[in-house]
Parts: sequence; structure tokens; C-alpha cells
Amino acid sequence: MENIFENSTQDYENLTNTSTPHDGNSTTKSSVELNTFEVVLTLEELNQIEVHRRLAPMIYLGILMLLGVPGNLTVLFVYLFKFGSSTHRTFIVALAIIDLVGSAVCMPFEIIEMNFQYTFYAVGACKFFRFNNTFVALTSIFVMIGLSVDRYRRVCKPLKTQLTVFMAKIVCALAVFLSILFSWPILFLLGTRRVELPYNVTGYDCSTDDKYRKTIYPVVHNGILFLIFVFAIVFLTVIYILIGRKIFKHIRFRNTFKSSQSLSISSRKTSSTKDHHSNEQEGIVLVNVNNKISPREEPKPSKETERKSSRKRSETTPEDNSKKKITRIAFAICLAFILSYLPHLVITVWTAVKGGFIVKPGPVASAVLPIVTRSIFINNIVNPFIYGFLDKRFRRIVLSSVCKKYKK
Repeated sequence: MENIFENSTQDYENLTNTSTPHDGNSTTKSSVELNTFEVVLTLEELNQIEVHRRLAPMIYLGILMLLGVPGNLTVLFVYLFKFGSSTHRTFIVALAIIDLVGSAVCMPFEIIEMNFQYTFYAVGACKFFRFNNTFVALTSIFVMIGLSVDRYRRVCKPLKTQLTVFMAKIVCALAVFLSILFSWPILFLLGTRRVELPYNVTGYDCSTDDKYRKTIYPVVHNGILFLIFVFAIVFLTVIYILIGRKIFKHIRFRNTFKSSQSLSISSRKTSSTKDHHSNEQEGIVLVNVNNKISPREEPKPSKETERKSSRKRSETTPEDNSKKKITRIAFAICLAFILSYLPHLVITVWTAVKGGFIVKPGPVASAVLPIVTRSIFINNIVNPFIYGFLDKRFRRIVLSSVCKKYKK
């Protein structure tokens, strides 16, 4: 593209200093004739300029893809073959499958689509892959709602009927059904949109179809998606506040129990010391009659035994520790989803309401806006890192598998 501008500048300079003869005069006067040449770029050249501008978003998605595919495959391997059957494992495996689809299918399409930003003519591919993007996002939402409900019942309602593995699978199937139900309008609303470019050039990109662009249908559909997301945020926030309050009450009760136990032991020590001194002063002698033990001689638990028993009662059980660990993981997954999906949804709704570009195309907008719009893909790669940081067993299995591979 630089050669085009360089050649036009040289042509412009070559047109200066031309001489024109005057009638009736032997002398000539040099005159400069200015001619302006407008550089006209073709659609392919404009598309190539936009591809260079979007190089940063494409590299960004490529890095996410390289992290997401092996990361989610690792999660599937560990949870399917190393963990026992449970509702928690069912939901984690479902999320890993969704994230794997996002990393292996959705991200490559986004990279391809940015390479044909103004020359995208494949209407069918646009509809299918945009549908797939929304389907993956919605399925993540509904599966995480099921995961949070399971956590709430196990922490806050432990004596009530709990979800079984079969019920968890039903919840995941219902999540898929609801995602299809709310995603299918994209197959009709999305298509190729005409984009007016400089030099009277018309391009085509993958977006809301022109025949629906000025209608209310894209706004309604994106509004429904927005309400689903808002509902998910409110629901997850409330349910984890309730879970956190329950855990806080449990910790406070345990600390109170520890304090009362320590006070009881100290008072028992004081009373036993007083009894010992009074017995020595009074010179009480206990006599066994017919090999019977007097009440004063009944064996008492030692101080060490009392201390151990009280410590066992006050300490958390392995089951409590497991509940807390799983709850922390579930909370981190939901928080990562909320933070990653919010920018994407805001940009999508804004674009639908405006009916076109939300900012004028340019180098900065082309480099930054696609990254913000595709922030949702962070959710597809972050879960393996959450398990690695918060689940010691998962981390130990992965590290041992890697070490065995390198030893071979």
C-alpha cells in the first residue's frame, strides 16, 4: 500500500516545471500546472488494511486458543479418569466440553472472520458460527446456575434431598435445550451486512442481516440475551451470598465452641487442683470393701484424652474441607464468567441499538474493540487455571502425569 502513495507523489512532482510559450513573445515563461490525483483503493486492498489493523486481536485469540484447547482436554482427562462420580464432576466435565468447543471451534472462526472483514460472503458459515458462539455462552450460563444450586443445597440445606449424578446430567441436558431455544433466532437475524467504505466501495461483513438491521427483532433478541445475563448475575450473586453467610456462621460457631471448650477445660483443671489439695489436707483414705470401687475411685479420662476429644469435636472434618474447596472453585468459575462476559454483552447490545458501528473505523478501534468484544472467550480458557490454583488434587495429578511423561 505504501508504493501506491509513493508513485502518486512522484507523478505529482513530475508534472511541475512545465513551460508554456506566449504568443508574440520570444521569451518563454515557466508555469506550474497542478493536477491532483486521487488514490482509489479496491475492496480487497481496503480489506487488507483492516486485516493489518486487526493483527493484535487475531494474535490475542490465537494465544487463547493455544491455552484453551490443551487446558480443557487436561480437565476432561483428569476429571473423567481420576475423579470419582459426583455431581460436581458432572458439572465440571460439562463446562470443560463447552469451553473446548469455544476454544477449538469459535475462536478459529473469529480469526478467519477478521481476515475477511469486508469480503465475507459465506452467509451460511456466518449464521452457523454466530449461532454456535451464542449457544456456547448460554450453555455456560445455565450449567453454572445448576452448579451453584447444587453447592447451595449441599452447604445450606445438607439435610434436604440432594441432587444425584443422574439429576445433574438432566440439568446439563436442560441447559443445552434452553441454549438452543434462545439461540435459534440468530440463524435468521445474522447474515452479511453491507458496509459503505471510502472511495464509494461497498464491503460485506458477518453481522445483522440488512433486511433485519432497521427492525426491532435484533434489539428484542439481544435484549432477551441481556436479561438472561442480568438474571444470571443477580442469581449467582444472591446464592453465593447465602452460601458465604452459611459458611461464616459455621466458622463463628466453631470458634465459639473452641472458646467454650477451652474455658471448660481450664475450669476443670482448677476444680481438680482444689480437690487434690483438700484431700491432702483432710487426709481422706478410701477403702475397698469386697473388691468394690468407691465412687471416688472411678477411672476418669486423662487430661490428654479430654484435650484430644475436644480438639476432634472442634476441628473441621475432611468432608467440611471438601465442601469448602468445591464451593471456592464454583464461586471462582462464576466470578470469572461474569467478568469476562459483561464487556461482550454491552458491546453487542450497543451495536444492535445503534444499528451499525459504535465508533468510527480506525487503527485504534480496529485493534482494541475486537479484543473487548471477544472478552467472553477468556471464560473458555480460565477454568483449568482455577482448578490448578484451588484444587490440590487436580494440580498433583497433572504434575505427576507431566513428570512421568518426561521421565519416559
